[in-house]
Amino acid sequence: ENMKKFIIFLVMSLPLVCLAEAYQSTLLVQTGKLRESDLIVRTVTDLESHKICQAFYVRTTGTSPVISCYDAVSGYASNVNQVGHFKEGQLVVRKIKDTVNDMACLVAYVSTEGTSPSIDCYKSRQAGKDDMVRNGHLREGDLDVYRVIDADSTKTCLVGYVSVLGTSPALTCYNSVPDGKGGLMQNSEFREGDLIVRKISDLANRMECLVTYVSTEGTSPYIYCSQMPAGLKPAPVFRSSTAAEPTR
Repeated sequence: ENMKKFIIFLVMSLPLVCLAEAYQSTLLVQTGKLRESDLIVRTVTDLESHKICQAFYVRTTGTSPVISCYDAVSGYASNVNQVGHFKEGQLVVRKIKDTVNDMACLVAYVSTEGTSPSIDCYKSRQAGKDDMVRNGHLREGDLDVYRVIDADSTKTCLVGYVSVLGTSPALTCYNSVPDGKGGLMQNSEFREGDLIVRKISDLANRMECLVTYVSTEGTSPYIYCSQMPAGLKPAPVFRSSTAAEPTR
C-alpha cells in the first residue's frame, strides 16, 4: 500500500520536475559598490538583459533592501557616486548618481532596526547642477514632510517620515513646474482608529498628495500624489516653510 502511494506521488510530481528543468539562469554580476555611512549601494549588472541595477540597504539589524534597474547606455559600465545629501534628526536623504548612464536616485532612510530605505530613480543630465535643494518642510502631529528640489533632473520629491521608533520613510518624485511659487500646506485630514490620512498640497508644482500612516513602531507612511485640478486654489489653512536650503 505504501509503495502504491509513493508511485502516485512520483507521477503527480512529474509536471513540477519538468517546469524546474525548463528554467534558464541569468548571469548577474556585481560591478560596483558605494558606502555612505550606514547606507550601502551595490551595482548589479544583468549581462543577458543589458540592465544595470542599484540595490540599496542599510547596515542595521532587520532591514530590508530595495532595488531599481535601468537600461545600460553603453556596454555595462557605470560610475555611481553621492552628489548631495541632508540629515534631519534620524532621517537621511541622499542623491546617488550614475554619471555613465545618466540616472539619479533619491534615497531616504533611517539607521534603526527593522526599517527599509525608500528610493525613486529617474533620468538626469550628464553635466548639470547635481546638488539638492530642500525648500519646504511641513510638520503635522508626528508626521514630517520635506520637499526636495533636484534641478538637474527638473524633479521635485516629497519625503514623509513619522517620528516613531522603527518607522521607515516614504519618498515620491514628480516633475517640477518651472518658476513655480508656493509652499507646502495641509488642506484636510482624516482619522479613523489608528489610521491617519493627511491631504498635503505642493502649491509650487500644483500637486495634491495623500499621506497615510499609523503612529506605531515598525511601520511606514505611504504617499500618493496627483495633479491639482485646473483652477483650484486651496485655502491657506496651515502655514508651511518655503525657505530654500541647498544641500550637499
